[in-house]
Amino acid sequence: MAIRLVALDVDGTLLHSDGQLPENNIYAVREAAAQGVYMAINSGRTFTELPQQVRDDSSYAYYIYSNGAAIADAQGNLLYTQYIRQKAAENVFSLLFHCDTIIEVYAHGVPHTQKDQLTPAALDAYSVQNSYRPVVLETRRGVEQIDRFFAQNAGEVEMFNVFFKYPAQRLLCFEVFSGMPGIKVTTSMPNNLEIFSDRADKGSALRFLANYLGLDRSELMAVGDSRNDLPMVRFAGTGVAVGNACDALKTAADLVLPVTNDADAVASVIETSVLTSRVFA
Repeated sequence: MAIRLVALDVDGTLLHSDGQLPENNIYAVREAAAQGVYMAINSGRTFTELPQQVRDDSSYAYYIYSNGAAIADAQGNLLYTQYIRQKAAENVFSLLFHCDTIIEVYAHGVPHTQKDQLTPAALDAYSVQNSYRPVVLETRRGVEQIDRFFAQNAGEVEMFNVFFKYPAQRLLCFEVFSGMPGIKVTTSMPNNLEIFSDRADKGSALRFLANYLGLDRSELMAVGDSRNDLPMVRFAGTGVAVGNACDALKTAADLVLPVTNDADAVASVIETSVLTSRVFA
């Protein structure tokens, strides 16, 4: 059966490691969309964090963001939301607030961070990846007190993204959150944790979108590189791990590409497994 929807992770998949969007990927996405394939972003980023080139590209019909907590169509209409239940969000924040962290609260499609932590020095102190630092500095909305902001929006939190200074604290939080009801926890960088509703993940959101469009799982392809991509790669009929993917994703994937994100893996799989599978009229 032909692939009718392709869901793409962004960091480490669609983008090069330096954060740039390669022309080959842009061209392949547009070719697939022109042949009637639904192109969708499926990212841990909020919508406002996505590269401007991606947000402005009419080839993308849908945007799944905040690790599956929300789906919007190309016109900005919100189709689906899964906020963290308020009590669970309060429990998460309480533990994080007592660790040495940068806490990012994702609400209303925007990541919010304490203003005094939005500096190159702070990002360096918390070992935020160099390729991701421009994203943080350009897209985070600074607030004077993150605890006050959280208290005012505790019932509408899409997810938390947290950078840890100390690996031991990160490990402790991961263990605690893994056993905490109402949430899921994953990671996409060496020193971060991403916490979101137990009703939300990239796979659940992709399932909703497939049902919304009347598509069978066999008509879906999902492409990713990190642990937070596992649910969508497992759900899609064709789950794809790029060459630089983590071992867990490679094990779960139906197809492991021989090329990495820096060698335009997205263009490669679209050209070989999507465009060639279409029936040309």
